[in-house]
Amino acid sequence: MSCPPSDTPSGWFLSTASRTLTGSATLTIQQSLKELFNRRFTALWVASFLIGILDAPIQALLAIYVEAEIGASPLFSAGLRSTFLLLGGLFAVPAGALCDRIGTKKTFLLGSTGTIIAGMVFLVDRPDLMFVLCLYIGVAAGFSTTAGQAYLIHAAPRTSLGLGSAAFFMGMTLGSATGSRLAGMVVESGGFEAIGLAMVGVTVIVLTCAAGFMPEIETDLSPPSASGSGISEYLRLLRKPNVRLLIAVRFLPTVYWGTATLLIPLLIFRATGEISTAANFTAVSLVIAAACQMLVGRLADSIGPRWPTLTASTCVALSAIGIGLFAESVTGLFVFGITGAAAAWSVSTMMPRLIDYITEAGEKGRVVGMAHLGWSLAMLTGSLWGGQAVEWDPGLPFFVVSIGCVLTVVFLAVLFRRLDHHSMQA
Repeated sequence: MSCPPSDTPSGWFLSTASRTLTGSATLTIQQSLKELFNRRFTALWVASFLIGILDAPIQALLAIYVEAEIGASPLFSAGLRSTFLLLGGLFAVPAGALCDRIGTKKTFLLGSTGTIIAGMVFLVDRPDLMFVLCLYIGVAAGFSTTAGQAYLIHAAPRTSLGLGSAAFFMGMTLGSATGSRLAGMVVESGGFEAIGLAMVGVTVIVLTCAAGFMPEIETDLSPPSASGSGISEYLRLLRKPNVRLLIAVRFLPTVYWGTATLLIPLLIFRATGEISTAANFTAVSLVIAAACQMLVGRLADSIGPRWPTLTASTCVALSAIGIGLFAESVTGLFVFGITGAAAAWSVSTMMPRLIDYITEAGEKGRVVGMAHLGWSLAMLTGSLWGGQAVEWDPGLPFFVVSIGCVLTVVFLAVLFRRLDHHSMQA
């Protein structure tokens, strides 16, 4: 992973990236995709894509349903969403232990039952029942998210894990976008009850097919002993410097992302007075981020994850500073906001690969769970901080979170130095 003495790191990275994109790398993209889409990865991708479609209505239409059908305030909708996020993070930790205990497939299917309950939300009209259902959805989300990433680590070949991670997250994004569009059409023609019944019925079919067609992951499962399943096991993992560094680099840039996703559309709206412009920013940033995920994933498989991850993390830090400087400029918000989105998604793409490198076979699920807990807490932290600090000064939230982004680059440099040189080769 070291660069030639005569080259700067950035120059070496760009020249290597250029060679990769022009086809001089060892593996072509076609070869990588052929190797990647084995039966296990294909089954996971299809299942995640379909679950993404079916999950989309609870994200896109919940606030509308609560206001139009229940008569509750937007604050109630926000509380339900916070429940998803918090419980999803908290239960990612026991979900990781369950992956290592009973297997990732079973844990993934168990967590995906939350989509059935999400459909039932549109079939009830009592706020207390909705809250109870949302408790289950949040818990299940922790299980499905953790198990899906743990399954990915085992399903994708190590030489294609970067591209596999990008394809996995991109599939979920495409599913969510498709599902949001379909949900609107179904509600317009048949009402909220129709979308609820469709979510319940189709999810049962999808999970039944997944149970039959998703291969089991053959790995060494943890024995059912107290030492391997309780808090002591997590404390043992946290005593590992590499695990602590990984959780830090998962948490810190996600605080920025929580702030950015809340504030950038709002700041664009304040500057233009146009909702459509803010919506266009989200759409454009999503498309560009998806393309960058595939590029970074491909580069990581070709040259190793060191320089793609460090470069993306540096871009996150620069974007946070840039947004702070140009928080009242539409052009600045678009330029630095889109750059930050692409870079943040690229860093996320590297997480499964980094987790795979720093963990043993029987502890990957637990570390995935701890990393997702860090992600959830960071999103909450960033959202709460941004919502408060933006009223003091629009640039202040981003200047503060940029400190953590800079520290991320430092921690990543330390992590890569600790990892064995040969183990980091693609």
